[in-house]
Amino acid sequence: MAEAVWSTDTGEAVYRSRDPVRNLRLRVHLQRITSSNFLHYQPAAQLGKDLIDLATFRPPPTASGHRPDEDEEEEVVIGWQEKLFSQFEVDLYQNEAACQSPLDHQYRQEILKLENSGGRKNRRIFTYTDSDRYTNLEEHCQKMTTAASEVPSFLVERMANVRRRRQDRRGMEGGILKSRIVTWEPSEEFVRNNHVINTPLQTMYIMADLGPYGKLGYKKYEHVLCTLKVDSNGVITVKPDFTSLKGPYRIETEGEKQELWKYTIDNVSSLAQPEEEEREQRVFKDLYGRHKEYLNSLVGTDFEMTGQAQRSSSSQE
Repeated sequence: MAEAVWSTDTGEAVYRSRDPVRNLRLRVHLQRITSSNFLHYQPAAQLGKDLIDLATFRPPPTASGHRPDEDEEEEVVIGWQEKLFSQFEVDLYQNEAACQSPLDHQYRQEILKLENSGGRKNRRIFTYTDSDRYTNLEEHCQKMTTAASEVPSFLVERMANVRRRRQDRRGMEGGILKSRIVTWEPSEEFVRNNHVINTPLQTMYIMADLGPYGKLGYKKYEHVLCTLKVDSNGVITVKPDFTSLKGPYRIETEGEKQELWKYTIDNVSSLAQPEEEEREQRVFKDLYGRHKEYLNSLVGTDFEMTGQAQRSSSSQE
């Protein structure tokens, strides 16, 4: 049975998890909507109104007279920061002259291995990880408003660098931080730099190449399906939210040949086994116990009682 309506809520959803983010798994399903099933995905109130010309969904003929099924639909299970190359990246990094950074050369070696083993398994769905150049450009160049002549404020400029910051590796000596906890005479620059909360973030983009059949690998056809952000406190931000029981999301391509695509995003992370949860609880209990002992060792037990406490103790005797 086809879904009755589209999901139009594409805002962010925030989750909190104590499990390692490396266990996160998402299943992304992408499908092109054809003229034969297009009406099944329209709300009843919109039937007959604002519909796209069904002729635009007619696939181009091939040698066998039909469009390949693997080009119409794709489903991929993706792990956190798992790199899936796009056709554009495959074409780019096969040219050694295009490799400028160590990461580029690493990607080139991985792509050459993929080509020798039969090529990449994914076709339209791919990813940009936290280390990719796209992630830097996307988050540093995005505008905060719709104004054509927007001037970034101080807050915008400070927040633009938040995700690039990592936790400081301060020197440890006897388990105590060398840095001062309190700065009694902060400079103006110190105040400006510490005025914004800068919890380190890692970002990942799940993308789709929605180019026409036979024209994969063009940047203009790339679309963001989902944005994932995870900070050091275990807070996971997903945009848009997992599909769950809601209807699929839709993407309508622009240009001379319009096409309509639907996609779903599901959390398929493995649930922890009972013995794993029990072991985790023991670890946390032991950790909290050691931390309590550490705090007690800092406070100590040798206290000098106040005069009132001494009088109260004497009266009880």
